[in-house]
Amino acid sequence: MSFKAKIAAAAATFALAGGGLGMLGTLSASAATPKCGSTCKDLYTKKFGPRYLLATVKGMAAANQEVILRKASNRHPTEDFVIKDLGSVGSFYGHHGRLITPQFDTSYGSLSAYEFQYAPHGVNSNLCLGTSPGQVAQAGFQVRLEPCGKHRNSVWAIFTGRFVRDHTTFGYDVLISAATDSLSDPLVLNYPAGRPTDRPSPGLNVQPLRAHANGTIFNTEQWAYRNGPVK
Repeated sequence: MSFKAKIAAAAATFALAGGGLGMLGTLSASAATPKCGSTCKDLYTKKFGPRYLLATVKGMAAANQEVILRKASNRHPTEDFVIKDLGSVGSFYGHHGRLITPQFDTSYGSLSAYEFQYAPHGVNSNLCLGTSPGQVAQAGFQVRLEPCGKHRNSVWAIFTGRFVRDHTTFGYDVLISAATDSLSDPLVLNYPAGRPTDRPSPGLNVQPLRAHANGTIFNTEQWAYRNGPVK
């Protein structure tokens, strides 16, 4: 099933839901460290909800550092990220064409583009979520910290909001990698098999957008964020 067909199926199945990566709200789970404050965002997947947040292994701010999920806590700077809104894919391509291919702009120009910068304790690392820089992403490529603003691999287009609400009343979004060349069946941010409590913790990767027969996108490919930290 093509990307457009999957999205059409999802839209037909579920009512428009607010939230996801385009909206903030209040949850009861722990969050980013107080030193980072409300500037930081806590990202999580629908599969596990806000109990487990996007983090790095050992909290290291280094290129090629693996990205995982870990139990939410105000004590861990490993969970501190800052989301950079780049505007629409189309406008971003108009100003920074070298970072977005014409084909990606043609297919996803109306979607919003973002970078997700690692910022432990609110300190800019200039490292963002991405796949291997300078390479066309393939299914199963690991998602790691890579330099921000230098390659299309650190840019993500966001398909927002036609997913069922969960108990938090948040919606979820799909993060499409700008490094993909498969525009009819794009690669998206994915949580692989396993659980965050496994040792070693499974690292995030990119996979083709996948949907069940009823049009529901896999919950490992749906993402949201919340503000931090908890007071």
